Amino acid sequence: MIHSRLTPSAFSPKMSFGALQRVGTPRLARWIARLLLLGFLLLPLALLSVPWQQTVRGRGQVFAFAPTERKQVVTALVGGQVKTWYVVEGSKVKAGDAIADIEDNDPDLTRRLEEQKKFLLGRRTAAQEEVAEQTKTVGAQEQAMTATIEAARANREAAGLLVDVAKETQKNSEFALSFEHKRFEMFEKLFKDKQFGGLESELSRDEAKMRADRAATDEKRAEAEVKRAKASVLTSDSLIYQAEANGLSAVATTRRDLQRAEQNVFAVERDLQEIETRIERYKARFVKAPVDGVVQRIVANTGAGGQFVKEGDDLVEIVPDTNDRVVELYIDGVDAPLIAAHMELKERGPHVRLQFEGWPAVQFAGWPSVATGTFGGRVRQIYPTDDGNGRFRILVEPEEMFEGDQWPDALYLRQGNQAIGWVFLNRVTLGYELWRQFNGFPPVVAPKAPEKDKKDGIKLPKFKPA
Repeated sequence: MIHSRLTPSAFSPKMSFGALQRVGTPRLARWIARLLLLGFLLLPLALLSVPWQQTVRGRGQVFAFAPTERKQVVTALVGGQVKTWYVVEGSKVKAGDAIADIEDNDPDLTRRLEEQKKFLLGRRTAAQEEVAEQTKTVGAQEQAMTATIEAARANREAAGLLVDVAKETQKNSEFALSFEHKRFEMFEKLFKDKQFGGLESELSRDEAKMRADRAATDEKRAEAEVKRAKASVLTSDSLIYQAEANGLSAVATTRRDLQRAEQNVFAVERDLQEIETRIERYKARFVKAPVDGVVQRIVANTGAGGQFVKEGDDLVEIVPDTNDRVVELYIDGVDAPLIAAHMELKERGPHVRLQFEGWPAVQFAGWPSVATGTFGGRVRQIYPTDDGNGRFRILVEPEEMFEGDQWPDALYLRQGNQAIGWVFLNRVTLGYELWRQFNGFPPVVAPKAPEKDKKDGIKLPKFKPA
């Protein structure tokens, strides 16, 4: 066997390997790979300077901001049988339009209520006349009391004057008594004086004695008159007190009768108000629409013969017409502080781009200038607490920042339409936003919403027509 050894010198550089060259990487491909590798390495540096519009995304629906313009349930104010329906589902109604007629179980109730009202009106007239008469009686009693008291006081003043006169008479009687007594003593002395031999006769002496005795009697009579005058003064005082007591008693009696008559008027007024209330409530059997809107659903049963309903039973659901529409969006809890900080810094809500269900649109979160088909809005308020699942509710009102931002008409964009919103915040670099998203907040899985939070389970506000 012949062995041959191949040495390196056996392969000459000039030797060609055609198959090896055919399976090798082309030069152009190697340059492209190098450029891609270089671009991949430089991409993070480029992202640090690329502008980016911070946005917060949320989902929600359209509804009316005013509570009175949201979906309402009209209830029955009176119980009875639904006699007539004036609307069907989808009917357009104005405020005050008749919706249904509820007939009471008693067909003669209206007539009896009117008769009771007529009877009470007559009682009120009679009671008011009695009050007027009692008022006059009170006035007459007060005048009589005043006149009686004034007469008693006048008699008392006269009795006081009689006391003064009696005292003056008593003084004159005392003086006359003293004079007549001295005169009698002088006649007595002249009659018995033996020296002069009876200058006065016995007859003159007896006459002087009689006049002295008469003067003493007059003095006692004057004293008695003084006492009688003082007693008359006391009697006049008692008559004044008696007049005051009798007058006050009579006035109190008449005033008590007046108060009784007034209470009777009040009782009749209360009964009359109750009857009028029942009449007005019976008039409420004509159920009327509280607002302009559309009848969405007739809740009460509309079977043959009408349905018996009770007070407070649901009749129809009405969706009011409104132009004060807002969009409620639910945003993640990690983004709520950004919106709150932006509102505090700018002193106004941030701009929002909205995409409504049924209106096609293209939205680029980072570059809003290339978005199309969206509508403008502004954050009106942000709720301070979450919905129990880590989401925060914000309200967005219309705002026309660009041409065509005006929201669709309420005929087309109705309450309950779903919407997606992008809340515009600050302009940052794309690298910062990626860093915030990747490292700023850890992921949190929110619990599943309970069944009662579903749309179909929401209890609608009820409205009782006036």
